[in-house]
Amino acid sequence: MGLFDNLLGAVKEITDGTKKAVKNIQREMDQEVNNKKSVDYEGYKNPSDPLPAVPVQTKLHGNIARFMISGDFTENEGYANSAVSLRYNPEHLGVLELDDENAITISLYEGIGELDEIAECIDEYISSGTLSGVKQFEDLSDGKYLFKAKIEVSEYIEYFYVLKSDADDSYDYNILLLLYSSEVEGTDLEKKLITCFDDTAKTLTISA
Repeated sequence: MGLFDNLLGAVKEITDGTKKAVKNIQREMDQEVNNKKSVDYEGYKNPSDPLPAVPVQTKLHGNIARFMISGDFTENEGYANSAVSLRYNPEHLGVLELDDENAITISLYEGIGELDEIAECIDEYISSGTLSGVKQFEDLSDGKYLFKAKIEVSEYIEYFYVLKSDADDSYDYNILLLLYSSEVEGTDLEKKLITCFDDTAKTLTISA
């Protein structure tokens, strides 16, 4: 029995040691996640001032689209149907670092593409002149846009302008879209992003 007891004791020590090691690893991982969250939230609260606007030019259905956008945004590969896409990448990130999952982008879309929720908004606006169940809506039909709206989809915020069009299909409408994580909503960073985005929308021109 003495040998058996010794074996049981040895097994218990190994098991307890393994459990302790796993707990230590888990605690370190949780701490790393918490540290990253606190760093991100600090960046959300204290973003750098917008950089001066720079010109961007692209093609939209064969026409030339031009706009001005803060130098905080740099061109990237874009998404399906985007004529041009620019990613938030300020020179002075400070404590805020954004991975691909939390990337913030401004894109000019040539058609709606896979953004079914925006196509539904366009259909509702055309049929009723307004939108329901959205975070924000403003009718802009007296200018170059039909409306702008803000919606939440799968933990992301889509804040967009819909350009006027005589297209029959809502998927053929062009949009200017600001996309960001819902974690940013209500922060000073969101205020900065929306200011930059609205300024970009004001400067957009399309010519042959």
